[in-house]
Amino acid sequence: MATGISVDELPSKKYKNIWDEGICYSEITDIITDKKNSVDAFRWVENVKKNFSNNLKQQKGIIDDKTLEKRCRDLYYLIYGILNQLKNLRNYDHIYNGIKATVSSHIDSAFINLKYANCMMNDTKENYYAQPNIKDKKYIDDIFEDIKYIDSNISDINSSSKCNEIKEHIVEKISSLKTTYNSERDSDILKYYEFKSLDELDNIIKKIKCTSNGETEQLELTGSSHEASQLSGNIPMIVIYSFLGFLPVCLFLYKATPVGTWLKIRIKKKIKLDNNLSEETENEILEETSECVRNNLHDDKYSILYHSTGYSK
Repeated sequence: MATGISVDELPSKKYKNIWDEGICYSEITDIITDKKNSVDAFRWVENVKKNFSNNLKQQKGIIDDKTLEKRCRDLYYLIYGILNQLKNLRNYDHIYNGIKATVSSHIDSAFINLKYANCMMNDTKENYYAQPNIKDKKYIDDIFEDIKYIDSNISDINSSSKCNEIKEHIVEKISSLKTTYNSERDSDILKYYEFKSLDELDNIIKKIKCTSNGETEQLELTGSSHEASQLSGNIPMIVIYSFLGFLPVCLFLYKATPVGTWLKIRIKKKIKLDNNLSEETENEILEETSECVRNNLHDDKYSILYHSTGYSK
């Protein structure tokens, strides 16, 4: 059975790391975590200049017009979060503006070259994405996108063998979302997806009605195995019943047809032949035994004579 859509196909999973290589995410994370000096930070800026444009070109086939805005927001969550953490590092206050300007300029140039001008960075976006709670907003944005994807692909999800897994995953995420979401702070994210309230999310979840899954396939396999076991258990009985049905037919043929007379003659001949062979065999054995006895007597005489001559010496 075909697997169909799985949890890994949800946008939050599928697009999770598309910007990591372009912005050298692991490198800058090490710099921030280990509080490395400005030399390492400037090296990171140069690596972003080398990598981001090429990485963007590679991702162009994945980023379509319908999801471009969200993919750009994913980048803002990352890059502005990084810049905000750099600004708060010790001895970075005097170099922060230079680092931000260089990185922003190169990212904007790459977007313009691919006609993604809407994704350009600016001060207004920085003020929004540099909030302390930006990770929560990213989390909420991701869940809303997943819900929208599920609603748009509900038929394929319901028929997927991973349907129950998807449902469990998204139900858990929504449960967590309701403790994180702040209507005053995060209502702008609802507007991206044209949702009016969180109740709409629950209504979409209700549409998930799995019609095919791995459990059904397992039941089919179990049923086939049980049938095969029953068949193998019945084979000895089938053989016995077949033999019992065949035996009366043989008796009838033996008693009421010429086949019986022919068999009697063959059997008598066989018995007579066996008796003749048995008599011949007995005669041969007796002759051999008599010869053996005569030879032994001769040997005994010879032996006695041999030892007698020895003693006489």
